[in-house]
Amino acid sequence: SPPDPNNRFAKQALVAAHGQAIPERLTVSWWDFAGQEVFYAAHSLFLSVNCVYLVVFKPDGMFDKDRYRMWLNEIRSRLVGRDDLSTPVFVVATHKDCAQLPQDHDEVFAPFIELAKEEYPMLLKRSRFFHISNNQDFNNTRDQYSSIGKLRTAIIEAAMMMPGIR
Repeated sequence: SPPDPNNRFAKQALVAAHGQAIPERLTVSWWDFAGQEVFYAAHSLFLSVNCVYLVVFKPDGMFDKDRYRMWLNEIRSRLVGRDDLSTPVFVVATHKDCAQLPQDHDEVFAPFIELAKEEYPMLLKRSRFFHISNNQDFNNTRDQYSSIGKLRTAIIEAAMMMPGIR
């Protein structure tokens, strides 16, 4: 099959940023965990230290601390005893293009940061924050400077730093 143009720009950005070649093929498994309670027990089967975690939410004022606490507990349990920061947590706010929702970075991520400071300071040190547009970016997925493009590049960079990748 032809190379994925969405990965080509990320690979070029990585080579430019790190001055080293990346493998021609990099296999990535994406897991979008269903939020229904019936699936909770199965989630832990797929989580490990060698993961790039994405915690995604819509900044609509309905931030459910208990729901995110469950996910953050799952992530934290995989990292007990690991002092290095090699397992990143990307916190992704969606709907940047929706004028009715907050746009200010501090306001968008305040609920997550507040929860993390109180209960998950180790995860906060590992966290990077991205506010993505649902419409504009998806219509222009090849743009490495779009919020989706920046997130994609960051995920690939983090994956490349995982033990066992090189």
